[in-house]
Amino acid sequence: MTVPSTREIRALLTVHDWTEAPPLPNRRNDLLAGVLVPLCWDDEEWVTWLTLRPRTLSLHAGEVCFPGGRREDGDADLWDTACREASEELGLRVKEPLGRLSSIPLYTSDYRLVPYVAVVEPGLSPQHDEVERVLRTSILSWLTAPHIDALLFDWDGKDVYSPIFQMDGHLTFGGTAHVLLELFQVLAPAFGLQVPPFRTGRYAWIDGAVRPVVGAL
Repeated sequence: MTVPSTREIRALLTVHDWTEAPPLPNRRNDLLAGVLVPLCWDDEEWVTWLTLRPRTLSLHAGEVCFPGGRREDGDADLWDTACREASEELGLRVKEPLGRLSSIPLYTSDYRLVPYVAVVEPGLSPQHDEVERVLRTSILSWLTAPHIDALLFDWDGKDVYSPIFQMDGHLTFGGTAHVLLELFQVLAPAFGLQVPPFRTGRYAWIDGAVRPVVGAL
């Protein structure tokens, strides 16, 4: 196994063929949200940070996500939006932009994630009215995991896997999980690894949320 440099990660993202995923059934997904996928060299490994949204928020309450939001008047573009939101929510300072990932529609609203990957400076200052908890995520730990949990859906007659990541007792699913999976898919070759296979059966979509299946191993 190798540990990639910033230059190697940037090179992979530069040639990455990101896409614009179509809207989900019964959704427009026309509201663009610029989000930052922060990478940081922390404690001798590459990590990224996600946030748990407070349950008091009116939209996407209690969900795990990357820092981000809608473009405001002072934002030059969605990259500017992603950097501003990351600064406001987590106090993150961008050190170097690395590239883009695919835009991902959300099932629970008409928003669409437009993710940008960047190296950030160490150090966090969470804004607690927007961030209930920060989830530190080791890239290597997921690339060396035996499997990635997923839900299996039928999409126009094709089997589609929707990944699920359990982090410190919180489940990451939906659009954010797809962004995270794509990040792993892009970075895996730089580590000399492959993304682990999917495993189904541990979780199910129940009452509008992903929940553990009782009795599943």
